[in-house]
Amino acid sequence: MTSSFTPHHILRLQLTLAAPSKPHSKAALNSFISATLTFAAPYTHQYDQAGLLLTLTKPSAPRKWIKTGVEFFNNRPRFSTVCCDSYADWSIAAVPKEEEGAVKSGDKTVTVRVEKESTSGGVCLWVYRVHEDGEKTPLREICWVYDDGGDGWELEVGAAAARPDKDLTESLEARFDKFEVEWEKPTA
Repeated sequence: MTSSFTPHHILRLQLTLAAPSKPHSKAALNSFISATLTFAAPYTHQYDQAGLLLTLTKPSAPRKWIKTGVEFFNNRPRFSTVCCDSYADWSIAAVPKEEEGAVKSGDKTVTVRVEKESTSGGVCLWVYRVHEDGEKTPLREICWVYDDGGDGWELEVGAAAARPDKDLTESLEARFDKFEVEWEKPTA
């Protein structure tokens, strides 16, 4: 089953610490196949960010999450992925020089995709940057998500944007043009 987000949703956000998100859908973690989001934002302040937010919950365990998209770091937009199992870690990759200015100003959209992948080594999630021609560039492999098999976990997939600097008063506006989440169909 594939569901879509209405084009051109705009989140106007003024943040202090937490990143507001617009949920798309929620289901059992084991039924997740992929999530794809196309978005743009004018990145002007350190740590301005927009992208996908995956939140994993289970009644008997602490909440876990993954966010991936673009984050403004040291005056440059970067592809960014932060994962939080028991603690958060962060990885970044350069936006190509020829795209930096348009991504920074919000004039160029970026597409990110998270996919579940099963291999002989187990099940993991892969994070990709998707180019306009459909080519995928791998950004990150996340292996801890299915360590316990994934049973009992729910996954909520959302679009998120944040301007974490609590001293700023202006809001960050992110535009989400395409948002698709694919789940396995329940079996009878």
